Amino acid sequence: MRLRRGGLNKLTLIILIFASILILTFYFRETNEGILHKTQVFATNSLASIQSGISKTVSPFHNTWKHVTNIGHLSSENERLKDEVVNLKQQIITMQAMEKENERLRKLVGFKEKTHYSTLLARVIGRSSNNLQLTLTINKGSKDGVSKNMPVVVGEGLVGQIIMVSPNAAQVQLITDRRSGVAAQLLNSGETGVVEGQATGRLVMNYVAKNVEVNKNEPILTSGVGSIFPKGLFIGTVSEVKETPYDLYKNIQVKSYVNFSNLEEVFVITDIVPVVPPLLEEGD
Repeated sequence: MRLRRGGLNKLTLIILIFASILILTFYFRETNEGILHKTQVFATNSLASIQSGISKTVSPFHNTWKHVTNIGHLSSENERLKDEVVNLKQQIITMQAMEKENERLRKLVGFKEKTHYSTLLARVIGRSSNNLQLTLTINKGSKDGVSKNMPVVVGEGLVGQIIMVSPNAAQVQLITDRRSGVAAQLLNSGETGVVEGQATGRLVMNYVAKNVEVNKNEPILTSGVGSIFPKGLFIGTVSEVKETPYDLYKNIQVKSYVNFSNLEEVFVITDIVPVVPPLLEEGD
């Protein structure tokens, strides 16, 4: 039984080999229009159509699976990019802060070169926390040569005066403080008055006669009267002039170009020896 099956298998193999040789012989001998060539073309086209259909059917599933496998990678890449964006933003903020600081320091250096007074650069280390008293605290004191009533300025104009001194620090009363008064002078007419701080933090020049012509944007400087502020320090400009028939003097609104809320460094004028009038000394 086994021999018969083995003999049959061998016979079948011989027949298949012979048939293959016979088909190949006919295939190579016939023309392109022969039946074997046409059969090959038909079979090839049929297989191509089947493969194309299978590819179209499987492609969406393949792409979906590919997308799913990439989700983990995309998620980690997204986190990395977020961290990179945060770092870049921080670098930009740091660079902008450095640029502003450099600009501010250039202005300070420029002012020091232009002024003919001896000045001491000080850093602001504190501010008053209420509107009743507008003051700054600086990191220079009596050990550095700072004395009471010395003027404090920046490139944009007058800031105030020293009102309290300790060995390593000093307190500056701003000219916007309602208790502050600065002897001032209009540049064009030379008329004098007093620039006073208001409860609102604004500045007003009082005691200017009504018959004096005052122009908008006219510069206002310290007059030197009172021996506290030297003559010629820039205070600001005229922003508005008000008067009524019943007023004895003009009410002149003053615009200061100093950004009092953002001061970081100031100059203390140290070569002016403040002289306090006797009446003021008695009132202290």
